[in-house]
Amino acid sequence: MKPDPTALAVVLVTHAPLGQALYACAQHVLATPPSVRVADILPTDLPEPWIDTLVNELRAQNKQHVLMLCDLYGSTPYHIATGVQRQLCLKGFHVHLLSGVNVCMLVKALTDASPTMDERIQNILHSTHRGIVHQAPTVS
Repeated sequence: MKPDPTALAVVLVTHAPLGQALYACAQHVLATPPSVRVADILPTDLPEPWIDTLVNELRAQNKQHVLMLCDLYGSTPYHIATGVQRQLCLKGFHVHLLSGVNVCMLVKALTDASPTMDERIQNILHSTHRGIVHQAPTVS
């Protein structure tokens, strides 16, 4: 069975308990349970079982596009996500991986309806950057 070319699977691969916290926050903001697979990685977890589990789950979903969101570039969750990305890409899936996940990134990933993945990724990155603001101290 070929993957659905219009569907997108969103996966959070983070250090535990960040993924569940982001999921709860997105649910609060969107007022509905988001369609996100959360993989909260514990310090004792090995990458290979997580890679196998996520690849099998995502293949079963039959969604051609996968967006993996990680918290920290170069970390164990990031390496798990890159392992999933490699395996799924070999099977014809289009897997994008973004690190530095925050609430803005997740909410935009779940709500953006751009017609192409390239546009969607650009909108997610723009929204993420726009959500980071420094407010200087004010003088009283």
